Amino acid sequence: MSDRDRPVPGRRARLICPCKDTLSVPKNNSDEHTISMAVRRVMQRKARIESQKELAELVLKELRKDNPEVRVGAARIRRIAVTSGAARLEIDYRETDRKDLPDICPVCGSGMSSIMNNTLDGELTEIKRNCSVCPFTVGKTVLVPGRYCFVRSTGEVNAEELRIRKLKKAASLLRQASRLIDDAVENTNFPERGEYAREMIDEIVNSREMTGSIPNLISDVRSEGHRDPLWTEPLSTPKYPDRKGI
Repeated sequence: MSDRDRPVPGRRARLICPCKDTLSVPKNNSDEHTISMAVRRVMQRKARIESQKELAELVLKELRKDNPEVRVGAARIRRIAVTSGAARLEIDYRETDRKDLPDICPVCGSGMSSIMNNTLDGELTEIKRNCSVCPFTVGKTVLVPGRYCFVRSTGEVNAEELRIRKLKKAASLLRQASRLIDDAVENTNFPERGEYAREMIDEIVNSREMTGSIPNLISDVRSEGHRDPLWTEPLSTPKYPDRKGI
């Protein structure tokens, strides 16, 4: 042993592994693409799965063929199965004591869309909310999912649809933020500042005139590749049939 390699009294020895750059630690958590592909393989073998528990067991079995240490929760498998288009979802509901309408879908984590209707007085009122991706819906009588059934789907979610889903979820989160701001400034000396913030959020979420609003961004995504965004094009009429429709 050379003097360079000889341990020095009182100094802690340092272990050097010559192969540290080639070591790989098995991952216990799979990414979304891996999970969605596992769901597709499971659904190819079984066209209908009657519960979330059964789906989770089959998908985990599929994933552990490549990685025996993998861990993933049933709720995450459900969300990825639905949002990736790997499976179509059917929901049985049950009653609950909850009164609040969710901004984010409790089933797949996507944004909820408000369904409005006119009252007899001519005012707009919210009658229910629908998930922008899965079949989850909730009205004035709040119901929660009681059982899930998964059905084989041949659909693929393209890049355009993924962008639109993200924008719809952003709108739901902004509506949630508006209510949080309202709660935060209640009984303060500056309620008008909270009202200004809520008006700005409402314009971003709902405006058809603001360039950067969510509805116009969605129109831009859908019209990408056209000469002009769809929301800037005039409506077609019998008098001007050459005009493009929105």
